[in-house]
Formats: sequence, structure tokens, C-alpha cells
Amino acid sequence: MKLCIKGGLILNPATNLMGVGDLWVSRDQIATLDMERESYGMIPPGNMEGVTVIDATGKLVVPGFIDLHVHLREPGFTEKETIESGSEAAARGGFTTICCMPNTSPAIDSTEVLDFISWKAAKNNGVRVLPVAAMSLGQEGKELAPLNEMAGYSGPWSRMMGKGICGISEDGKSLVDARLALDAMKKAKELSLPVFSHAEDPALPGAALGEALMMARDIRLAQEAGCRLHFCHVSTAEGVELIREARKQGLPVTGETAPHYFTLTDQDGKGNPDFKMNPPLRTEKDREAIIEGLKDGTLSAIATDHAPHTREDKAGGYEKAANGIVGLETSFPLGYTHLVEKGRLELMELVGRMTRGPAEILGIPVGDLSPGRVADVVVMDVEQPFRVDREQFASKGRNTPFEGWSLFGKALFTIVEGRIVWQAPEGNGLIREGEENR
Repeated sequence: MKLCIKGGLILNPATNLMGVGDLWVSRDQIATLDMERESYGMIPPGNMEGVTVIDATGKLVVPGFIDLHVHLREPGFTEKETIESGSEAAARGGFTTICCMPNTSPAIDSTEVLDFISWKAAKNNGVRVLPVAAMSLGQEGKELAPLNEMAGYSGPWSRMMGKGICGISEDGKSLVDARLALDAMKKAKELSLPVFSHAEDPALPGAALGEALMMARDIRLAQEAGCRLHFCHVSTAEGVELIREARKQGLPVTGETAPHYFTLTDQDGKGNPDFKMNPPLRTEKDREAIIEGLKDGTLSAIATDHAPHTREDKAGGYEKAANGIVGLETSFPLGYTHLVEKGRLELMELVGRMTRGPAEILGIPVGDLSPGRVADVVVMDVEQPFRVDREQFASKGRNTPFEGWSLFGKALFTIVEGRIVWQAPEGNGLIREGEENR
């Protein structure tokens, strides 16, 4: 496919490039950036015949978003979500690459499960699905999963990653056995894989202290193993500081947070099951520390921790309700509306935390609009507000605390490897087919 995304504000955090211009796509690659007085790329736009033009005047054009932390629920919990429905939700939120977490049934702990994910992902809309493998067999914390075999698996994602999995995690809980956790980290070092840590002391479930204690332990174990360590859904001021100090020491430690931790506190939605997640919402002090961590790069990624549940899962009162909220379709709008519009983060910084940061953690060549790179692109409308309506979600999950919120930053077009995989109704008047040159 040949595309010209014309007249938009192009932001590319990978090269710190920003300006109004045209972005040209040939097949699955960025061909040319023609920006104001400078052009980048080897393919002259005038040589591209039969071009589909997207009029992006007044719109934002950025690399496709990358989500390090998504629960697609399949295999095992298809009433909550499927790879297909989760991929559709991802496209509607501007995500072109998502990492699926291993706490499925069965867990992602064998090449057989990778076969299943590969088969299902091949039928989705084109959004790239990268599996995160369980650290222990069945996530039972007793013996290591066959990490060598899974890392050597040849799936549709292997060409980009060079491996059959993008990382390892005991997501949903910590691997409590320190010896087994160290062995897993040593294996991750050997296989050049990041370890995704859900930091929670099971003796202090949901407690800020429990998060900090397990983070401190995992940092020390990772230092011993020499592996890359990435902390999932960081929610506390102390957690941010632990990552900051580890990075000052030169340790390969990174962290992500989720939009609910920079928009909400423990004073919001009390008793409402749609505000229940793990880690739980924290204090205003923690929220401010999370924003500061995003600002200074201590937290180099924003992930959704997209966790769809059925209505029944969230019924029966707050105490009995399942943990988790959906987030793929509201992530960027929440960041734009509540960080950029309020002057807490620059637009380049927000986009970078959703593109360049995650790409560097995974070590994959996406999240970059430079010529020759993979053509994963999103066209966003940041001028017209929209209202969050859970009944319009592509996700099977309706469990959001943001119902009815007015936000800016809707994805109009999501493009994966040069192919449009999502087009919002509002984009219908912006696309013209079959143009022959400029």
C-alpha cells in the first residue's frame, strides 16, 4: 500500500523531530518525511503512483503506540477478552504493538501455548501481539518454565524480536522463592530478555510497603544476575525513587506506570468496583511522584495494564470484585488531557513514553518514524473532545473508572506496517483514494 499522510503535525521522539509536513509510506516502510523546508528519505514522493492520501491538517501524526502490559485473557478466559477483541481495542486506542501477559489458562509456559497465540494472532486485525512468558511452570512458583524452548520458538513476531518471546514475568504476582527468581533472572540474562516484575509481597497484599520491599529485593537479585529488570505498573513514590536510585548506579532497571496512577487517587470512587485494581490507587503524594517520574524519565513507559472482566466479575460489592480495569481505548487521551493539557508533560515526552521508551525496553525497531523504519503510524485528533462511553468499547470489558469523562486525543487512523487497521468514523472525510502524485 502507498500512503501519504498530508499536512499533519509530525512528532518523532526517537529523533526529537517535530513539525508540520507530509509522511509518505511505501509498502510497509516509512519512505519520506517532507517537513516544511527539509525532506528526509531516499524515495522521492513524486515517484509514488496510486497513492492513498489522508488529510491530516490540524491532526497529530505519531509512531504507533506500544503497550508493554496487556491481558488478552486468551487462552482460558474468552468471556473476558480474546486476542481478536483485545487487538481491536488496541487499534482503536492507537496501539500497533501489544505485549500479552502470561497469566492465562494455561499460562504462557510452553511452545504449545505460543502455537495457539500465533494461530490466533494471525487472524486478528494486524496489531502486533508479542508474548511475555511465565517465569515458572504454570506460574506455580516451583520450577522454571522451559525458557530456552520458548525463546527459540519461531513465531510471526520472531523476525522482529529475534526470539519467540519478548520477556518473562510472573505477572499477577511476584515469584516469591528468591532462589528460583535468581535462576530465572540468570536465564533471562543468558537469553537477552527483560524480566517484567510484578512487585508485591504476598504477606502485604496491595500495600505500598509490600511493593517497595519486593522492588528492593528484585533490584538486588537483578544486580546479582546482571539482567535487565523492568517494573510493571509502578504506583508509589517509594517505587519511583527505588528505580531512580538504581538507574543512578548504572543498573539496567526501567519502570512503567499506568494512566490510572497519574489521574486518580485512593480518594476517588470509594466503594466502586470499577476503581478496584492491583496495585490499588494510592495517595496524592504518590500520584505526584508518578508524574515527576514520567517527567524526568525515571518511568520510561506508560502501559495500560489492560485487564478486562465480565460484569459478573465486578458485581457483588467492592470486596468481592475482581481487580483490574480496561485501558487500551483511553490511555493516550488520558495522558494528553491530564498531563499535556495541564502542563505537566510536554507532548513529545508523552508520545515518547508510549513509543520510544517501550521500544527500547523491548529492543525492537519500531516506535520511530524515520525513513526506512516500519510504517507503524497513528493519526490523532487532539482538538475535538469526545466522551468515554464503555458501551462503545471494542474490548469485551466494560470495567472503566473513566465512564463519562470528556477527553481529547482520539485515534482517527491506526496503521500497522503500512496498512490501515483502524479508521474512526470521523476519519471518513479525510481520506482520498487513488491520487497520482502531489
